[in-house]
Amino acid sequence: MRGRRLGRLPGPAGARPGPPGPPRLGPGPSAPARRAGLLLGVHHPERRRQELLRLLGSHGVSSARQSATPPGAEAAPGGAGATPRPGALRALFVYRLISRAYFHLPVLFAFLYLHHLGIALAQTLLALYGFTVMVSGAFVGRFSAAFGPRTLLVGGEIVKAAGLLLIGTVAGGTPGLVAGQILSGFGYALTASVESPLVGVLEPDRERASKIQARTQSWIFAVVMVSGIAGAVIFQHTRLTVFLLSALACAAAATAATGIGSVRLPAARPTANANAPAEKGSWTGGAGWWIAYYVCLRGVALAAFVGFIPYLLFVRTKVSLALFGVLLAVFNVAALLVARWTAKLLRTKPAALLLAATLACVAASLVLLATTSRLVPVIVAIALLGLGAGAARPLTQDGLSALDGPTRGRVTVRMEQLTGSANTLVLVLGGLGLGAGHVPAVMWGSAAVVAVTGVVILAARPGARTANPAQALN
Repeated sequence: MRGRRLGRLPGPAGARPGPPGPPRLGPGPSAPARRAGLLLGVHHPERRRQELLRLLGSHGVSSARQSATPPGAEAAPGGAGATPRPGALRALFVYRLISRAYFHLPVLFAFLYLHHLGIALAQTLLALYGFTVMVSGAFVGRFSAAFGPRTLLVGGEIVKAAGLLLIGTVAGGTPGLVAGQILSGFGYALTASVESPLVGVLEPDRERASKIQARTQSWIFAVVMVSGIAGAVIFQHTRLTVFLLSALACAAAATAATGIGSVRLPAARPTANANAPAEKGSWTGGAGWWIAYYVCLRGVALAAFVGFIPYLLFVRTKVSLALFGVLLAVFNVAALLVARWTAKLLRTKPAALLLAATLACVAASLVLLATTSRLVPVIVAIALLGLGAGAARPLTQDGLSALDGPTRGRVTVRMEQLTGSANTLVLVLGGLGLGAGHVPAVMWGSAAVVAVTGVVILAARPGARTANPAQALN
């Protein structure tokens, strides 16, 4: 049935047509509206209603779809500001856990020592890793701007895997070990330059990002502990396998990193007034002191964990490799517990008190290692070292809470680079002392560095905190 046009409706009886109205401005009715007008002549009411709904409804949906597509949305992915994939934050979480499966780390000193390199050379090779991280920090930021975080994470893990395979196979002898440590350090520098800032990009909500960081840090300590114990047990039977497992973990981490998507790290936002006072919850002008605290404490603690304690246990005390792995796991257990409790402690205790406690734990640990070689005091010393080192990161991130997310991420990257330089210095000097047989002097000297630095920081800090710092814990 075809519709017919409606004619002009007649006016009232006897009425004369008035003057023509003003001309119509703007476009006339759209095609769907004209078709709807034709359908008014359809005799069947139900069919007329259905046809009207179909025409007008389809036109509305089409318009909504067009308006929902912003200009430029068709741009190819991968450019600056590209939207991350759904599940990108979960992919980053998985990546960070897998990439910390260090099966080789607890036994690396033993591996080098068993190749008859000598104490000083073995410690220097360990220090080469941190030195590479420090030097690489001068230019890895340019790679991030050019290629994006995902490329750096994937490429960094591949470089790390190549270095681990070079070390495990001892290809090329001592030069091969040197090249392997350089590759491993450079690969870590690539990943570390984007890993922490990515959390703030993928999760803009500050409170949720803080919870994610705290939960991730706890899981990281657990992964390091389990992989370290497994590596120590496996190392008793085959040395190469621990490096193969760590290289496979790098490959798996690179695969997980591909799920992050094409995102870019934003530039640091300049403050509106450079002379404005810092926000509440931070030490006024105290970012430098927090950085000094972190670099000193972590640099010394990691040198003791990677180089000094393995020497004392494996060379001096001559414990079995299985017990060696378990004893080193005490460090990670203590660090895991304190990382989970730091946020709760910050709600009730001043940050300066917790800072002093962490410094005291590390210094006391080194004093114990300098004065005794009995098993129980050594276990206590390792636990104290883990407590101090595990709380350093959340405390420092709390001290930097006044900075915006991207800036805080970049400061964190720089702190890790400086920590690598401090770790290098302590390992090289400590290796020379251990090689010469001056074990107590090395431990007492390291404890003195931590204690003196802590006293200077606590005495020179500009002021005390005035707000609840747990909300900004990262």
